[in-house]
Amino acid sequence: MDTARVGLARAGARRANVYQALNLVREDVEPKLAAQVMLKPNFLSSENPLASTHADAMRGAIDFLLSTAQPPEEIVIAEGGNEKYSGEAFANFGYGALVAEYPVPIRLVDLHQETRWEETTIYMAGGVEATVRMPSVVLECPCTISVAVAKTHDVCVVTLAQKNMIMGTLHKEDRIKMHGYPSHAERVLPSEAEVLNVNLIRLAQYLKPNIGIVDGTVGLQGNGPGGTDAVQMGAAAASADVFAVDAVVAKAMGFEPMELGLLHYADTLGYGVADLERIEVRGVPIAEVVCAFKPHETTAQQMQWRSEVVEQFLP
Repeated sequence: MDTARVGLARAGARRANVYQALNLVREDVEPKLAAQVMLKPNFLSSENPLASTHADAMRGAIDFLLSTAQPPEEIVIAEGGNEKYSGEAFANFGYGALVAEYPVPIRLVDLHQETRWEETTIYMAGGVEATVRMPSVVLECPCTISVAVAKTHDVCVVTLAQKNMIMGTLHKEDRIKMHGYPSHAERVLPSEAEVLNVNLIRLAQYLKPNIGIVDGTVGLQGNGPGGTDAVQMGAAAASADVFAVDAVVAKAMGFEPMELGLLHYADTLGYGVADLERIEVRGVPIAEVVCAFKPHETTAQQMQWRSEVVEQFLP
């Protein structure tokens, strides 16, 4: 892909921001839709709404889907969230109300309850192969949309639409392996950043959403991806190229996209466009929404993601 388009909207409320961002790139997005559409929120926490996708962001996306020439026959909202019991995040964040609000069938799916998985290979720190499981229900869906939150991260500098699609759908027991270590206690930077960025681009072969949305109406900065340090960016972005939307939002957060591992790999390998010189931003210019996020305290180490040893495992 030589160029990409991203809709960047500052329409006011979150719901309007998401709808308008999609509407700005309607001609790119509509051809990607199908009879069944899966919306993938980010439920980092079932108790911290700042770190998770707001139901109004979903409303903006569903409003858009129903405004298209051929609206989907079913909408699936699927996530493997961090919660104490199945459905906790859906309940706490008011997702149940969505089912009754719209004329289209909406199904809430807890990916932790899935029984069909497909395996693929990643690499641990030191180059040892490992296997992770991807849910068949996601892989088989004809149209997937990642609806992420603009947040800083403790390994990848930022966490946006593509990372949301991968890390929130993998089998929960396998997610730590993506970091290159068998447990959270053993994680070490910068080798963790080297491995995670490569593993993410490996899985993007299978888990790249058809459409990416990042809700930056209220973002999260500092020692993310959790916490309560809010940023009022007041904007949302959308694209049929998930890496392009992530690049635009990363820039709006104060980071250079091509200096970030996942986006650099995506652009150089041809998975999508992350070079801002090849991205047309429709709506408001990036300069009008730039809101420099406070970086994670370990960002300097995270930025040391480049490693010739690890890059031999690129797809």
